[in-house]
Amino acid sequence: MKINFHYYLLLSFLLLSGFTVQAQNASLTGIVKDAESKQPIVNVYVTIEGAEGISVTDERGFFEMDKLPIGSQVVIFTFQEKEILRQEVVTSSGRTDLGDVAVSIQKGDVSTDLIPTISLSADDLEDDNSEASDISGLLSASRDVFVSTAAFIFGPARFRIRGYDSENFTTLVNGIPMNDLENGRTYWNNWGGLNDIARNRDANIGLMPTNFTFGGVGGSTSIDMRASTQRKQLRASYAISNRAYRNRVMLTYSTGLLQNGWAFSLSGSRRWAEEGYIPGTTYDAWGYFASAEKVLNDNHSISLTAFGAPNKRGRSTASTQEMYDLAGSNYYNSNWGYQNGEKRNARVANTHQPIGILQHRWNIAGDASLVTSVSYQAGRNGGTALDWYNAPDPRGDYYRYLPSFFDHNEELFQEVTDVLTNSEDARQLQWDKFYDINRNSPQTVLNANGQEGNSVTGNYSRYVVEDRRYDAKKANFNTVYQNVINDNLTLQAGFSYQQQETHNFKVLDDLLGGDFYVDINRFAERDFIGDPVAIQNDVDNPNRILNEGDIFGYDYLINLRKTGGWLQGQFSFKKIDFFLAGDVSQTSFWRTGNVRNGLFPEGNDSFGDSEKQEFFNYGVKGGLTYKLNGRNYLFANGAMLTRAPFSRNSFVSPRTRNTVAPDLINEEIMTGEAGYLLRSPNLKARASVYYTTFKNQINIRSFYNDLERSFANYIMTGIDKEHMGAELALEAKLTSGFRATAVAALGQYIFTSRPQAEIFIDNNGEEVQQEYTRTVYAKNFYVGGTPQSAFTVGLNYSSAKYWFANINVNYFRDRYIDFSPERRRVLSVDLLDQGSEQWNSIIEQEQTDPQFTVDFFGGKSWKIDDYFIYLNVGVSNLLNNTNFITGGYEQLRYNYEEKDVSQFPNRYYYSFGTNFFVSVTFRM
Repeated sequence: MKINFHYYLLLSFLLLSGFTVQAQNASLTGIVKDAESKQPIVNVYVTIEGAEGISVTDERGFFEMDKLPIGSQVVIFTFQEKEILRQEVVTSSGRTDLGDVAVSIQKGDVSTDLIPTISLSADDLEDDNSEASDISGLLSASRDVFVSTAAFIFGPARFRIRGYDSENFTTLVNGIPMNDLENGRTYWNNWGGLNDIARNRDANIGLMPTNFTFGGVGGSTSIDMRASTQRKQLRASYAISNRAYRNRVMLTYSTGLLQNGWAFSLSGSRRWAEEGYIPGTTYDAWGYFASAEKVLNDNHSISLTAFGAPNKRGRSTASTQEMYDLAGSNYYNSNWGYQNGEKRNARVANTHQPIGILQHRWNIAGDASLVTSVSYQAGRNGGTALDWYNAPDPRGDYYRYLPSFFDHNEELFQEVTDVLTNSEDARQLQWDKFYDINRNSPQTVLNANGQEGNSVTGNYSRYVVEDRRYDAKKANFNTVYQNVINDNLTLQAGFSYQQQETHNFKVLDDLLGGDFYVDINRFAERDFIGDPVAIQNDVDNPNRILNEGDIFGYDYLINLRKTGGWLQGQFSFKKIDFFLAGDVSQTSFWRTGNVRNGLFPEGNDSFGDSEKQEFFNYGVKGGLTYKLNGRNYLFANGAMLTRAPFSRNSFVSPRTRNTVAPDLINEEIMTGEAGYLLRSPNLKARASVYYTTFKNQINIRSFYNDLERSFANYIMTGIDKEHMGAELALEAKLTSGFRATAVAALGQYIFTSRPQAEIFIDNNGEEVQQEYTRTVYAKNFYVGGTPQSAFTVGLNYSSAKYWFANINVNYFRDRYIDFSPERRRVLSVDLLDQGSEQWNSIIEQEQTDPQFTVDFFGGKSWKIDDYFIYLNVGVSNLLNNTNFITGGYEQLRYNYEEKDVSQFPNRYYYSFGTNFFVSVTFRM
């Protein structure tokens, strides 16, 4: 059912129109700014000596106090529990405006220590297959009511702002773009655990202009990690949790800007757990950071920053509801099993991609500046998984091992049910069994290592652990020029060059007790019986005997280059602000095969460079803000842009060959937003609507096609989407200590086209000659992976004695499971009666049940001489809702013969039940 957004927008404006606060007595306003940087300061407490009222500066540094007596007053400004200014003023009837109030504080002190904290699962943050846009808000920590709520409150539900995928949000660190060129995503785990040094951020959501980039349609975030912007401090903290990790320690030391013009900052952390909230999920993560900066003179400074975050963690995976029910828990995880009585996870992510950034800042003349950054990043990305040869599937939730596979035999059905219900060992991986099999699998390999007559005899491992790697090397150059021409015009311009090389390969990690493994394609061996060439992963090294540490299977590079530039003008007048911006870029990518695959050995079908793909792209955006008065604003923004297809979705089967998907074209994006802002002492509000279309998207995936009885590459082109919705955020000051918030995100994200599907057999590259239409009937299906509507109401108390408590009641609805395109083709329902129960079970997209959650956050700080102690407590999902599905997907495999979806049912992810995070911080 489609949502009437006009109704919601009208309702929002009607609600807001009633809130107009008029001063009845004397009132006092002003904007608190740092005397050195001229930047506004947030969270300064403003009080009147001898009076009870209190005001706290907002993101603009603005404060307002009402109902004051007329006459002489002493205004006290307090920041971080330290009085920073006393000022005597004389108030008169009406408003007294102090204008800009300049105060001197230590650079870096503009962040707050008492903030609610959440911890998304490590899979959300780091899994290559997960969408990460929901995390953009989390790390930006915006003071915007809607954005901060989307991060802290909606984040655990995998809420995505406006339903956008993560490639629609731009992220920069010290001026360097951090979005991966292969898929557009930001990997936040590159600086995981470095919370202390990632506090200085400039962020916006939507199409508003920024000073540092053209930005994505979802918004942009810039994190400043330079040493001079870090608060002067020695800071140590410890946290305990029952989420992805159990313990966290952090230590940070920053000098601030010294008199000799130098600044230094060091930070380190560790997060660990023998087991997280989900069984079998180990966690061991470190973080390190170092930055040095030298202010050469009033016009030049140079900084060098390096950081990294080594991380090893045991992953969880989605499973079917049948398996969750058999295990008696919605947190069943098939990735682990017992080895010698200890839990071992087969899928262990192991990442470490350190980065170094050199930046030069030049104040050219007047209000003109040029900021130039260069960076280099390299290291390892990857994760382990089981591989097997001539052996049964080892996974505990494999469909042939479940009761539903035996539903035709009541006796077998019950027997299997009893075993899986009562035996945890039967549900998990059998590590000890793998070792036993491998130690008793003698076999002779003829013509080993390509040497005729050479034979190798020993225990040929049937089960091994492989490490699937995608190690990236990235070099970046980015420069941004800004010139404040006059009070009415500011110009920004930028130029960037990005280069990336991703090495994709597999490493034999563990032979599990066997003597060797052989580098052959077990799937080709089945289809090409007696063909000694087709089964080789590396034709030039046939029958290669593998030992632990050897590269095998596939080995190729994805090479990417991107050059771009942008220009923006921001115009400001008394009643109207507006901006215009343009962006152009050139993207190229190609594959380089390092081995000649036996299935495609000719020419450069698999070895050497593929054809280079080239794309020119452009973007334009603009908008205006109409200032009704100092508190009420109307805004409207729009953008139109194109985007090159990502290389991750451009090669038919990059693990085996150089073939590029046919007819690659640019994606086209059009978007617009409009809204109303209210900023008053007692009420902040935002109401907005948005509409976005994505056209000509492409998606490539591989799966086992039961119809062809072979692995297949599934290419879907012509994917169009429509995202529309309304956002409403209210924050009302009830008393000097109590605040109430209400946030609503109402969205409708649907597919608006009928894409075309092309299927290629993975083992020979031939296109499947489809008996029926290639059309995927996906029009009006919903985009999955996020609740399309989310709501929360909250009550917060902040004490002048520096403690706070906050409780939120949340409601999520309209979440849809990601659908399989294969079930939306004519062939999948051929000969079935339209509208029958079986037909509906195949075609209809599953919508999950609406869910409620309740969250609590609280904190307290103490000042003892020059020492500070901070306590933060967060408890999420207080009511222990363990039936909250946060994601899921239909399996691509499908039973064509019986047209039965129950054989390969949907798989689901569930939100954590009641979980907590408690941290104690010491600072001096």
